Amino acid sequence: MIQCTALEISAKLEKIPILSKFIANSMIKFGLGDYGQFQVQLAVEEAVANIIKHGSLEVNDKISIKCQKIDNEIHIIIEDPGKPFNQKDVCEPDLKISPLKQDPGGLGIYFIKKYVDKINYTYKDGRNILTLIKYA
Repeated sequence: MIQCTALEISAKLEKIPILSKFIANSMIKFGLGDYGQFQVQLAVEEAVANIIKHGSLEVNDKISIKCQKIDNEIHIIIEDPGKPFNQKDVCEPDLKISPLKQDPGGLGIYFIKKYVDKINYTYKDGRNILTLIKYA
């Protein structure tokens, strides 16, 4: 049986708390434990914050988030009309350097990769489609 929840938000950082509550409620509905819920929330918040900050979106653009539980997998599908994402443009963070000596930011993609089990990305019909998969 497939369970599904969906949300659409404006491309504004102040919408992140609404997103966070939606993800928390969806993960509870899907039966994910506290730590798994934390991991998914952080990964999705980071992904959406990066989309808003770096995706060249207009404030009236919408970001859609759909959560699905399919058997033992939770899929979070994030779609936006921003510019295509090129993973080659992203530098891996140097985790050997103290966070106090680094510029703020730059760890979002690292946390996304760390906290979800699989990541798929496509650009289709003028939309970025990022799918984060967490095994339940």
